[in-house]
Amino acid sequence: MAASRLVMLPPAALLLGVALVAWAWWGQAPMEVALPAPAPAATLARATAPAPPDAPAPAARPNAMQPLPATTGLTALLAAPEADLRASLHAALAARAQGGRLYARALARRCAAVAGLAPPEQAPDVNHPLHQRAVARQAALSAGCAQFPNAEWLGFVNVAADEAAGDDPLLTLQQSDLDDAALLQAVFARPDALLLDELGERLLLRRIAGEPVLYFDGQRFDTEADRALAQSALRLLPCEFGLTCDERDPEVWLACLRGDGCAASRAAQEPAAALGLAQRLAAALRGRELQRFLPPS
Repeated sequence: MAASRLVMLPPAALLLGVALVAWAWWGQAPMEVALPAPAPAATLARATAPAPPDAPAPAARPNAMQPLPATTGLTALLAAPEADLRASLHAALAARAQGGRLYARALARRCAAVAGLAPPEQAPDVNHPLHQRAVARQAALSAGCAQFPNAEWLGFVNVAADEAAGDDPLLTLQQSDLDDAALLQAVFARPDALLLDELGERLLLRRIAGEPVLYFDGQRFDTEADRALAQSALRLLPCEFGLTCDERDPEVWLACLRGDGCAASRAAQEPAAALGLAQRLAAALRGRELQRFLPPS
């Protein structure tokens, strides 16, 4: 009876076999997980570089939010070409420890926004340059979203209840119940552009005499007009920290396609007074001027 023999493949053959299986499973080359352009990739590499071995870790304080790592490279992913969405999303996920899960969610929600875009009630000016560029961005984003199944990007649109969020500092802070001084101190530690965009009114929401009120610099924004001004300023605030807010911003070009007016930037969509307030807010955040955000006790 002949003895069975185990055939050992050479290492090169094994590597080729693994590559063929990966290609068949994903349908795309692994190179797609790279950043869409050399500049963002270099910036992301700097942002995710580990601290030197001899750098002492700061002592943790009970019930205190620790400083968050910088996310300059992640912010650049939001301005990457729409057609490279899959690569941008995977680059964000690879930097989860720096807040990449929050950025991956923002990128995936762009697919939801373009998928749910309804035609405008009135026919747009199809000859307007901003409208033409918005249509081109819609086509590019649709192509980027088509690079993976709907179920895949839908899985990143929201954070499931059983999904661990503790390893993402931005997502942890955004989902926390921190408010007032505790929230402000955490934002002072790293005023990330997307985080500010996600927090919105929480940054200014105070409880005065038992009533929720938007407050800054001694002013209560409690009338309808004042509250609208504060909301506009909060929408422009992330732009002061590096968020792309020109016509590449989905909030800008999607508004054009919805029939809400074609503008060149978020600032052009808001009243002029909002920009000045946004700049005052930015200066207070950079200066960590806590007293400007809190009403007298």
